[in-house]
Amino acid sequence: MSNRGGTLPRWARAADYVSLILVLVAVTVAATGGFRVLVGQWHVALTSPYRVLAWAIAVTAVRHLAARQQPVYRHLTSQLAAWYRATPFRAASAVVLGTRPAIFFVGYLSIFLVGWGKGAPPYRDFDNELFNLPLRWDAGWYLQIAIHGYTYVHRAGAAEQQNIVFFPAFPVAVRVVSLLLGGNRAAFFIGATLVSLGAFLGALVYLYLLARRDLDDDTACAALWLLAAYPFAVFFGAVYTESLFLLGAAGAFYHFRRAEWWRAGVWGVLVGLTRPNGFLLAVPLATLAFSPWLSSIIVRGRTKRVGAAHVRPTATGRTEHVLPLQKSLLVAAMPVVGMLIYSTFIWRLAGNPFAWLAGHAAWGRHYSGLTAIVSDRYNYIANEGLYGYVSQVPLDLLNAIGVIFVLAAAWPVARRLGLAYAVFILINILPPIAEGGLMSAGRFSSVLFPAFIWLASAVPPHHRGGWIATFAAIQALNATLFYTWRQLF
Repeated sequence: MSNRGGTLPRWARAADYVSLILVLVAVTVAATGGFRVLVGQWHVALTSPYRVLAWAIAVTAVRHLAARQQPVYRHLTSQLAAWYRATPFRAASAVVLGTRPAIFFVGYLSIFLVGWGKGAPPYRDFDNELFNLPLRWDAGWYLQIAIHGYTYVHRAGAAEQQNIVFFPAFPVAVRVVSLLLGGNRAAFFIGATLVSLGAFLGALVYLYLLARRDLDDDTACAALWLLAAYPFAVFFGAVYTESLFLLGAAGAFYHFRRAEWWRAGVWGVLVGLTRPNGFLLAVPLATLAFSPWLSSIIVRGRTKRVGAAHVRPTATGRTEHVLPLQKSLLVAAMPVVGMLIYSTFIWRLAGNPFAWLAGHAAWGRHYSGLTAIVSDRYNYIANEGLYGYVSQVPLDLLNAIGVIFVLAAAWPVARRLGLAYAVFILINILPPIAEGGLMSAGRFSSVLFPAFIWLASAVPPHHRGGWIATFAAIQALNATLFYTWRQLF
């Protein structure tokens, strides 16, 4: 039965997007030749665009017959035009285009102007260094998983580095995109970079939407530029999980605050499947759920009862309904569900569901506590002097600066944005440094988006350019270190 009046049904809008995706897949297959791959005992092949186009036509025909009030082409063109004109997308696109090519250019030139860190690079797949640019440090592990899948050597156990410590969401996304691009070696390198950049673009859109709930347009844009210029934002263009983690975390926060449960839950599961500490996102989301019942001393704003519903005033005067506790806690648990899904797979592969956790010991990660981080560096500076510390372990200093920045931001973030945002910062920086010291700590700090929303609100408008320029200069230094195989990872 056709629907001739009213708005277009949700299922019809979804069908339009499915048909568009199928058309894009068909065009990609026509250009690249598609792929043939063995999945278990099944041979999967997609080498002809005509079959995919037939599916697109079938979906479009069914949709048009059942919901005729707005043609597919008119709905899609209007939606795409609206997205393109929307401030969040335009702001995010400007930031990506204004930062990522420049960082790639710095990294590429640094290979010839600075040279490799210690002799030749550990591995290279192409003679052209531009094609080798994405292949740095952990990128090799992610590409290995995307191309060959997970393996586990039982006799080695946790004593040797194994790829199960790298969670599957990012390499699976890379595999899907790369197969559509032809499935050859170059396709995986290009596909991995496209996944990182695409996820970064989406993450910035969500970051703008989150910032805009409490800030004006100019300040929300400043938050995007500060994050993209941050010294450790170099990893948002690398074959690493930072972009995907940031996308999932920001998406989960945004939809959770709007009580859009399915979307928040999907992003939560994705985060749980993206990084070993992704399941910890459940803690700040649960804090959001409990916020209406916490004291106003520790939660920004005051909750008051209006009729049958609780509402919380925001900085812009809008109100938010208090979240139904049981449903919100269930959604908050979705990052843990994502981690358990991967652990179940590892159980079948390695015989221990948490072998991925034990495997981090092979990377030198052992619990030493937080006090050891401070005492070790205090003793080092006491014996060698500040100059000795800076000159002998400069990478440690860079990582320490990143940690100090986000820890210093936690309290004003709690006051300005809410307790849950501060919990997100602390739960994603304190456990990793307690387990592995300052190794990769700067990279971990790059995804803690509440710190950048607060910083944008705290820095006067006429000083923001200076902060962004300073951040970008240090990021160029970090790009030089990263792309010349210095130990910034």
